[in-house]
Amino acid sequence: MPIAPHENIPSRFPEDRSLEDDLGLWWILHVKPNREWKLANYLLHHEISYYFPLYDRKTIVGYFRREKITQAPLFRGYLCFALDRDKHSLLYETHDFVKIIQINDQDKFVRELQSVSKALETGKELLVKPGILKGRRVIVSSGPLQGVEGVVVGRSKKGQFAITVEMFNRTVIVNVDPFTDLELL
Repeated sequence: MPIAPHENIPSRFPEDRSLEDDLGLWWILHVKPNREWKLANYLLHHEISYYFPLYDRKTIVGYFRREKITQAPLFRGYLCFALDRDKHSLLYETHDFVKIIQINDQDKFVRELQSVSKALETGKELLVKPGILKGRRVIVSSGPLQGVEGVVVGRSKKGQFAITVEMFNRTVIVNVDPFTDLELL
């Protein structure tokens, strides 16, 4: 039975738990194509802590070019979970993932996920690009993204700020107010 996004699968389980609470236990599942929702549902029902960042994807549909908004995984093909290594056997009941990826630098990984989480909370439109963007490393010192580290992509009327998640080899680009204060690192 296919798992549809509208089945209220939360992006974080348990929802009241911070990402730092599971520090040292984070792993990444490299998921088979289009199995993210099914695997998130499996983790939810087995009460395994996970983070599954979701964003509102806008698509244009039909002749009249209506805009359709659906929730989609921010990092397609990947799902973060927190579980002791000796309990990974629970995951092998499902055949929906390719491999489990170990995270060596847990602190950096959690900081990157927290930055992505803050960007999602702003409600602004996000763009995910493959690869890691090079540029001037900065930290945001004002506004809703305060404390987030990233790279300046553009400082025009529509300023863009890139947040890199190295474990996924992806960059999340978010539009910021051009008057947002940035400090060089």
